[in-house]
Amino acid sequence: MILQALCDYYERKQDELPPFGFEEKNIPYIIIVDNEGQFIQLESNSEIEDGKVVVRPIRVPKASGRSGAKSYETAYCLWDHYGYVAGQPKLAKPDDIPKEKEIKDAIKQHDSFKRLIADLRKNLPDDAGVRAVDLFLNNEEEVEKLKSSETWRECLKIKGCNLTFRLSGTPNFVCQSEFVIAWVKQQPPPEGNVKDGFCLISGKKSRIVRLHDSVNGVNQKPAPLAAINDPAYTSFGKDKGFNFPVSADSSFRYATALNHLLRKKSRNKFRIAETSYVCWAEKPHPLESAFALIFSDTADDPDKNIEAVKGVFSSIHNGAYLNDDGQDRFFVLGMAPNSARIVIRFWQTGTVAEFSENIAVWFNDIDITGRDHHGFPPLKKLLRATALQYKDDNIPPNLPADVVRSILLGGHLPETFLQAVLRRIKAEQGHVSYSRACIIKACLNRKYRFSTTNQKELTVSLNKDEKRIGYCLGRLFAVLEKLQLDAQPGIKATIRDRYYSSASCTPKTVFGTLMRLSTHHLKKLEKPSYRKNAENRIEEVMALIPEFPAHLNLENQGLFAIGYYHQKPDLYISTKNTNSDQGE
Repeated sequence: MILQALCDYYERKQDELPPFGFEEKNIPYIIIVDNEGQFIQLESNSEIEDGKVVVRPIRVPKASGRSGAKSYETAYCLWDHYGYVAGQPKLAKPDDIPKEKEIKDAIKQHDSFKRLIADLRKNLPDDAGVRAVDLFLNNEEEVEKLKSSETWRECLKIKGCNLTFRLSGTPNFVCQSEFVIAWVKQQPPPEGNVKDGFCLISGKKSRIVRLHDSVNGVNQKPAPLAAINDPAYTSFGKDKGFNFPVSADSSFRYATALNHLLRKKSRNKFRIAETSYVCWAEKPHPLESAFALIFSDTADDPDKNIEAVKGVFSSIHNGAYLNDDGQDRFFVLGMAPNSARIVIRFWQTGTVAEFSENIAVWFNDIDITGRDHHGFPPLKKLLRATALQYKDDNIPPNLPADVVRSILLGGHLPETFLQAVLRRIKAEQGHVSYSRACIIKACLNRKYRFSTTNQKELTVSLNKDEKRIGYCLGRLFAVLEKLQLDAQPGIKATIRDRYYSSASCTPKTVFGTLMRLSTHHLKKLEKPSYRKNAENRIEEVMALIPEFPAHLNLENQGLFAIGYYHQKPDLYISTKNTNSDQGE
């Protein structure tokens, strides 16, 4: 299903993606030669984007794997690093003196590249570009001109700098000529890597590959999405990819589509902790580019991301994603790195309408006091609120996938989500931030929505009619903290720093002490009107609390945090109104 959906995406994007046997590669410099192979100049292939130097990708023949002692024998077609193209030894710095071994390796690499181009010229005698490159490589004076050019020093500053060729006066690269494209398509796979059989994706009889094409952007190095590397997983004597027959064409299509989705600055991808997510639809749809904004964030400009999420929210509520194309299929794939291949962490399919409706429900679930100021937070920001030091690396590995699945299906949020955020609140002396309040409200409301006890969902702002014990205790704690701040202006540590954790778990052991402290704090208030207002607030909440329970379960601990969060802004609003009335 995954590979089939990716192959379909390749068909949809065929005009934008490389043809069979080609790939997009970042090549910093281009060697310009004339028809007789004479060196013209070394041209930079970079541009300034957002104040940074960015190398433009070039469509080149796909690189084959090379490793081991004889890796120098494998050269890439009409492009490669400066060792192969110009016989340049590796250097840590441009002015360093290369070692003898590095010089020998560069000579071997350059000879392999020259042999490849010579063979290519025999097969493509009518290709002027291939002829020019062959003449250039076999003319040592022209190669030396390249190394003596002013730009060459900048090339040496890039470790393993890749180079390719272009004929002077022509816009296209030599490796993109019609003759080269046709020749690359006709090249057979390496011996032992193919067998005849039926492809599981296309259903046609074709060449089945033993090793699938690699994918970039998940592991540190390119790795296959589908692979068998251990004899324990083989069957009927079949080796590696022959256990799940996929043709060379299908392998190329799904890998190219996935590389396109995972490319830099792709609007179809986002990353949470170690898991990379990509999303796409079977037909072009605005939700493809908006989807990532809901779950990820932009470190460079968080305000821009918040505005984008607001736009998505408005579009969903206005029915923009529920038109005639609402029944189009939508796919979300999550991948994590492994030593030998890519691990599938998440796979979810549905229609555009289903996902849009469930995303709208998610926005409503996290809607709480403070949204006008903070906006709707993306999921990645919420997950950081559950992690030590707010770092992505400290987010539990399975939690993001579980939460994303719950959002897309509109179901229960994982219990570990609520546990993680409450744990961080206690560890940080009762710091109930906006993001943490969003998480707790969403977890509890989804629990109540599917509960058989018919409990009411939590409101966006303070609900003075709410009688659940956890919520009322949280309100009381906020009122007592405000009283302490009024009685002792400038105090550095409040009851929240000392008592929040105990008050939210074992109220009976703490609130007796807090109530006794409140009597002392009331006496310190200078104006009788302030004292009366504080007493009224305490009495109002105490009327809803029959007794202080010995323990609060996880649900009531969440209610405690929401009651505390809801009550705090209301106290300051009430204080402002009281001061205003007195002034009048």
